[in-house]
Amino acid sequence: MKLKSILLGIAATAVLLGVLVATRMMVLTHKVPEFEIREVETVALPEPPPLPPEDLPAEDVPPPPPPALADLAVTADVSQPALPVVAMQVDPRLVVDTFFADQPPAPLPTVARPQPRPVTKPVVKPPARPRITAAPPQPKSQYSLGELDQTPRLLRNPSVTFPRSIRNASSGRVVVRVIIHPSGRSQFLSVVSSTHPELIPLARRISNGSRFTPPTRQGKPVKAVMTWPITIKK
Repeated sequence: MKLKSILLGIAATAVLLGVLVATRMMVLTHKVPEFEIREVETVALPEPPPLPPEDLPAEDVPPPPPPALADLAVTADVSQPALPVVAMQVDPRLVVDTFFADQPPAPLPTVARPQPRPVTKPVVKPPARPRITAAPPQPKSQYSLGELDQTPRLLRNPSVTFPRSIRNASSGRVVVRVIIHPSGRSQFLSVVSSTHPELIPLARRISNGSRFTPPTRQGKPVKAVMTWPITIKK
């Protein structure tokens, strides 16, 4: 064991020596360049111009002269308020009128206040109501006998034959409603009553073929409706 340790120490020492020798050889192989210093020419520069007075450094500027005694003045203390000074002399021997605080003061003069002007409201007239005029009565399409100037008068009627089926009577009566046109022509409307049903067709024929005087109202021809009793004989 001791021999091994000695051999290892010798080997390490040999390695270190080899490294040192190699390093030295590398330094010697790299030569440091050599420089030759020659003479340097000197150049004369002109002197700079003098600086103006305002550009002089602070340490070169002379301090201002001290103020004269005549320019010195007392500065007022602004913290103290100014007090009014009365130049008039007061004589303490003057008589002063006495007054009492319990007496009421004299009343102040009254000033008349201007009265406000009355506000007059504009009179608004109500709108005029439109006059409603009664519309003229519209003419009727037909009038009754009482509204006519006079009752129409029969001018002619067609002839008819009394039916043979009615043996126990020699005449009959049929009441009908007819329209009389402004021309006077009559027109059948309806049957009001009849004594014999066989007489109704004859009354219808008479109603449609008769002529009357034209019915008038206030002198103008109009259409009228009337009840007409028709008597039919053998």
